[in-house]
Parts: sequence; structure tokens; C-alpha cells
Amino acid sequence: MIKQKTFRIIGMLALLVALAGLMACNSEETVTLQSEQNGVIMKITYVAEGDEVIEQSTESEIPYSSLMVTTKEEAQAILDPIVDEIQGTEGLEHNIDYQDDKAIETMTIDYTTADLSEISALPGSTFEGEEGADTVSLEQSVEMMESQGFEVVE
Repeated sequence: MIKQKTFRIIGMLALLVALAGLMACNSEETVTLQSEQNGVIMKITYVAEGDEVIEQSTESEIPYSSLMVTTKEEAQAILDPIVDEIQGTEGLEHNIDYQDDKAIETMTIDYTTADLSEISALPGSTFEGEEGADTVSLEQSVEMMESQGFEVVE
């Protein structure tokens, strides 16, 4: 009788540990990386469930001098055609706030609704790995960005 109760208790504990492990696997993780290149400060944030990225947001601070222009209108002439090309892409939100001396570009990709093949074909997109993949790996994304000079920030 005591052996049966001990066995049941151990079984229940093992089940709880297994459930806790499964819940931890499904928890969201957020990783932010930052880089400065040619005066442009770029911050990329990945939100993932396990290793699968479900959302990516990018904020870029682009001084007009890095575009070799001096005015908001000149910057718009360069950046607006790029914006026009990506507008209407499902799962992607994009905005540029033109200020006196810089543009602040924000972009968010919701990978739960976006078509990965369509996103990967956009100007400025960088993807590595299997062609035709239907998910984005957090680990591979962080490694790729670090190889391009980005650093993980808190």
C-alpha cells in the first residue's frame, strides 16, 4: 500500500515537472539587438515562442547626412519609393517619421500572418537557411545579425 502511494506521488511529481517543461518551451522570449553603421542606429527586436520568431520589429534612426541629403524633402524623395514598394504587404506595418535632421523608420512583421516568401523578397530583406521554410529561427536570426555587427542589448 505504501509503495503504491509512493509510486503515485512520484508519478504525479514527474507529470508536474513534464508539464512545467512544456509550458517553459511555449513561453515567449524577446531578444533585442542594436547596431550603428554610417551614422544609422538600428534596433531589431525579435519575439519568439521557443525558437520560432512570431514578430520582428525594427526601428532605425537615419540622419539625413547618411543619405547624403540635407532636407526632409530630399530624404522623402529617396525613401518614399521604397515605402511604396512594400506597402500592402500582409503582416507588415511600416512607417517613416520625417524630422528636421533625421528620419525615424519603424517596421513590424507579424510572422503569424505574413507570407515568409513574400517578406523575404522585399528590398533590404536578408534571409539565410532553407528556401521555402515557413518559420524564422530566433537562434539563427540572432547569429546572423551578430555576424553583421549587431550586439544583443537589454
